[in-house]
Amino acid sequence: MDNNDPLVQLLGCCVNLEELEIIGPGLDPTEFEFSAPNDAEHPCIEPLDLQHLHTMTLLSMHSSPLMFALLNTPLPALRKLTLTPYDDIPYPTSLVSQLISTHGHSLRSLLLDTPKSWPTRLHPSPATLLHACPNLTHLSLENPLPVLSIPSLCGPHPLRMLSIPRPKSDYWKILEGYLPHLPQLTVIRARDVRWLRRGMTLHAQGAGVQGEMREWRRRLNRRGVKVLDADWKDCE
Repeated sequence: MDNNDPLVQLLGCCVNLEELEIIGPGLDPTEFEFSAPNDAEHPCIEPLDLQHLHTMTLLSMHSSPLMFALLNTPLPALRKLTLTPYDDIPYPTSLVSQLISTHGHSLRSLLLDTPKSWPTRLHPSPATLLHACPNLTHLSLENPLPVLSIPSLCGPHPLRMLSIPRPKSDYWKILEGYLPHLPQLTVIRARDVRWLRRGMTLHAQGAGVQGEMREWRRRLNRRGVKVLDADWKDCE
């Protein structure tokens, strides 16, 4: 694994690159059944020159020569990062959590997303996201929703928007514990749910996920936090 990797070579020629999106093949669970790689199998790769890169998306990719190169590459302009989480797979087999830790300080938007496939395998996210990304204003979480640790030494976190797949009753108590530490939070978005259209019965509006959405909306309105749906709309 070295700088002869085609993607690493390509990006080595793209010094003015501002946006990067790569979708990988996903993770084959049988990859790790018989052997676990160690640091010695992953020699250092020379850093790239990506001073202008501000938006990066790496989906369904837990490790690659490019990701090793990015760990060694200063990314001073990086503001938006989209990744598929693999926090249950340790470094260096997975590099995702390490990328967040390495480049999180400059981020304003961190989106965790697992592309839909069959079967979809969801992996956990780091609990330390708010510590690693102290300047985030938008955080989008993936299932299973993590219990985030709250930074205690640096004052309130500046997060303004939190996206989750959908509200769940058992997550409300966890979310409620975050609120005193997120005084600038103004939006919680349910990115996989849409409000029912006007004219639906009260029973339909109060059932299932719609009922949970309305209950969260009622509770959060008192705190000045809006609950928006997948289309960024409030309830009609």
